[in-house]
Amino acid sequence: MKTNTITALLAAGLLLAACGGKQQKWDTTGEPRLDNMIDSLSWAYGVNFASILQQGAFDTLDRAVVVKAICHTLDAKPQPMSDHEIGEALGYLSFLQNSVQMRQAQQQSSNVDALQNEYFENLKRTNGNVKAHPAGFYYEVLREGRGPKATVAQRICFDYRSKLLLTGEPFDQSYGQRDSIIHVVGNPMFPGLVEGFQLMNAGSLYRFYFPYQLAFGERGSGSVPGFTPMIYEIELHKLM
Repeated sequence: MKTNTITALLAAGLLLAACGGKQQKWDTTGEPRLDNMIDSLSWAYGVNFASILQQGAFDTLDRAVVVKAICHTLDAKPQPMSDHEIGEALGYLSFLQNSVQMRQAQQQSSNVDALQNEYFENLKRTNGNVKAHPAGFYYEVLREGRGPKATVAQRICFDYRSKLLLTGEPFDQSYGQRDSIIHVVGNPMFPGLVEGFQLMNAGSLYRFYFPYQLAFGERGSGSVPGFTPMIYEIELHKLM
């Protein structure tokens, strides 16, 4: 609560000029003259405050009313809203922000869906070795192993390399970077890999094409942004 209060006061302080505070110095073009460190710091706080507002639903608000409310509060004038009413209004702001985020996610999902579907259609048309899995990904057998087949909860040893499906940009690999991976199938592992490993016999080398829904999903993971379809080439050495 203390941090939020300090942040709000610092941001509001930027509008002191609009509230009748110290007159700012402007050049003939209307741009501010940042003559000293206080001016520069004030401008930097303004930029930061605006960027925070832009991340929410500020485009739906009345900016003049926002400025008036800050001035009103700094001047310690009686509030036209009770604390309860302010809380309810801010709750509605959260609803607006969630709605904006949902619309953005839906738009991004639609865009990536179209691109990855186009990629998969072209892949099936041009690569006769590609097979479709009922779960919704595609794969090709580069080398079929003769060992036992992997299962969920099975401890395995493997190497891999991966890249972003839509751009072909290399992402990560174990070859030359670290020892072969020892891991348990499904613990933890994104859905496509759980299904993919169960297709493989020890000694196999497969290439998998995963839509983002079966890879890192809408939220992504670590350095992988959300809505990122992936290609994984996996060499399953042995079951353990």
